[in-house]
Parts: sequence; structure tokens; C-alpha cells
Amino acid sequence: MKTSEQEESVEELGSDLSRPSDNGSRVTTAQASQSIDTEQSKSSKPLDNRGNSSSLARRATGPRTPAGKERSKQNAHKHGIFSKVVLLKDEPRSQFDSLLRGLREDLQPEGTLEEVLVEKLATFLWRHRRLIIAETAEIRKGVEFLDLEEEERREEQADRLSDCQIDFQGGLIRRIANPIILQRCLDLLEDLRMRFEKRPSFDAEQDKEILIKLYGPYNKNYWRRTLLDSYISWMYIWSLPAEERQQKQYFLPENCIQIFLEEVQREKRRLNRYKKARASIEAGKMHLEALRGNVPDAPELDRLLRYEASLERSFDRTLSQLERLQRMRAGQPVPPELKVRVSG
Repeated sequence: MKTSEQEESVEELGSDLSRPSDNGSRVTTAQASQSIDTEQSKSSKPLDNRGNSSSLARRATGPRTPAGKERSKQNAHKHGIFSKVVLLKDEPRSQFDSLLRGLREDLQPEGTLEEVLVEKLATFLWRHRRLIIAETAEIRKGVEFLDLEEEERREEQADRLSDCQIDFQGGLIRRIANPIILQRCLDLLEDLRMRFEKRPSFDAEQDKEILIKLYGPYNKNYWRRTLLDSYISWMYIWSLPAEERQQKQYFLPENCIQIFLEEVQREKRRLNRYKKARASIEAGKMHLEALRGNVPDAPELDRLLRYEASLERSFDRTLSQLERLQRMRAGQPVPPELKVRVSG
């Protein structure tokens, strides 16, 4: 509420505004307003602290230094139209925001349209980052899981091997290129040796079951002598009567068992040498496969390259649009837009 003295002052000022001053000029509206404020400040009662605070807040003018103004200029664009949808759940927002800030500092956009174009550039670069991660994942999948995939293939091959195939296709010993089958052969030989230690005698019914699984059924026309052939020969001498053995000067039964067990040990050493050599070959092979896996397979590589080419075209087109806008804003000549259409 204005006091009566304030109203009289306003009336006097109003009449003064209609009269010329001594130097021929008129009192400006700003001077009149200043006089009114001065009169009000003299006559009004002091406000409490809360009133003063709200009044100061209404009179706040914001940052005054160039650096502060530059920071505050981007407040309205802290999270633009793309930043909320371009990120996946496990992608770091801080890195995207840092990328966007860097582009804004480099390109200095002004106005909504330039801001949108800069944010589009950030999304294209972010998608390119995602593309590199996808390419790395493809390479890792082709390299890091080679051992596991090869092991699964070998186990499947060993599981498919039936008793019929073992019996009529040369036994397990013909398939020792598979490390799982090779280890199975070594285990069977060790089992055979332990049987002889428990009962120092030949037992055709039990022993031949292991030997046939290892070498297949006995075949006298087979060119290579196997442990099964040795077993049959030594078992025959071991089973001869003492008189006939003495007459033909054959080994004693215990010597037959000892010699056969030595042949079992030689066969185990042979298979272990093969296992070691095979492991060295497999390691070299896996290393070469890993080097080949540094580039994704053709279908995946083609998909990634097409996506990368699409991102690069979109990035270049958006950057060109931004540059044209900024040149127009700066009053600089704008070259005509070049459009290339490729028809199939």
C-alpha cells in the first residue's frame, strides 16, 4: 500500500514529466521510476530475511564470466533427444556424456538444430564403438573357445563309436588320433597289466575282451603284428605240457608272462610317445587356427563391414549438414550440396 505522501510525490512527478526542464530536455521514464523506488524505499518498512532472500533470487542475473556463460549455455541440452534412447542397459552413460561434451566443445553448436546434429554425431560414434566391441566378440568367440569346441567334437566322435565298429574296423588303436580314444587305449593296457599282476596266468576269456577292443578280432592276414598276436603266441607256449615245452626248448610259463608284460609296457610307451607328439602338433594347429580367427568368418565379417559403411555415410552426411548450417550462420559462402545417386 502506498502512503499519501508517496501518492503526492507520484502526482508531482507526473506533472513534472509534462513540463520541459531548464535545459530543454524531459525527465525520462527511467528517472521517474528511480524516484518512485527511492521514495518507496525511504517510507517502506524493512522486510524480513525471507523477503530479502526471495527478492535477491528474483534479481539474480546468472553467470557473468565467459567460462560460466559457456558452461550454462549447455544446461538445456545436458540430456538431449537421443541420449536417453541410444544407450543399452549395460553401457556407461558417463562415457557417452563425455563424448557428447567433447563434440560440443569442438564444434560449438548454436541453436536447436545444430545441437541435434551434434548429438546425432555422438550417436553415430557411439554405435561405431559398439561395432568394434561386436567385432572383438566375434574374434574372441572364434579363438578362445577353440579348445572347448574341439574337445566336444572329439567326445562326440568317441561316443558314436559302437562295439561293432570297434570289432570289425581294427579296434580302438586305429582311432588314436582322437586324444580321448588314445587315453582309453592306455587305460585298457594298464587294466590288462594289473590283471596279470593279480593272477599271474593267461585268461583268454577275460584278456581277449580287452585285446579285441584294442585291436579288433584276430586276423592272421593282417600285415602288422599286434599285441593280440603276441598274446595268442605266448598263451599257446604257456599252456603246453612241461614235457613238450622241454622237448621244443620253449620258455617256462612264468617267462611267457614276463615277456608278454614287457610287450605291454612297450606298447604303452609307444602310445605315450604318440600322445606327446600329437599334443605338440595339436598345439601348433590350434595356434594357427587362433591366428586365422583374428578375422571373423565371411558372413559375420560382411555384416560388420556393411554396418560400418552405413555408419560412416551417416556420420559424413550429418557433419556436412552441420558445417553448412554454421557457414550460413556466420555469413560465409556455402558450396552447393553434392548428391551422388548410384543406380543398379
